[in-house]
Amino acid sequence: MKIEYRRINHVTLAVPAGEHEKVRAFYGGVLGLKEVERPDALNKVYDLIWYEWMDMLLHIDFTPPWTKPAENRHVAVEVKHIHTVRAYLEQQGAEILEAVSMTDRERFYLLDPFGNYFEVIEMKNS
Repeated sequence: MKIEYRRINHVTLAVPAGEHEKVRAFYGGVLGLKEVERPDALNKVYDLIWYEWMDMLLHIDFTPPWTKPAENRHVAVEVKHIHTVRAYLEQQGAEILEAVSMTDRERFYLLDPFGNYFEVIEMKNS
């Protein structure tokens, strides 16, 4: 059988319990994502905040236990005007790490306040 994939629906990131305001400051404030309501059925079981992110959802999960993410696990996102994006993030005090240089793209890593990695990319000639 060939599975017919449509799109990624959501990505879930874990953060420490009780860090709701820090999450809202970073994801809602710095990254400018819109918080959306969660289904009541999930609210009874999990401690979550959901954000709209491009054509999918980003789920931030506060449900224990939490462990610091591995450095090699990340989500990659393509942006326009990467140098402007990076300057803005640096101005906001975001943690930025250099990525290995590649000929076909500009890129860097962005860490959220809890150690979750995002690779930020702009493809050259796109």
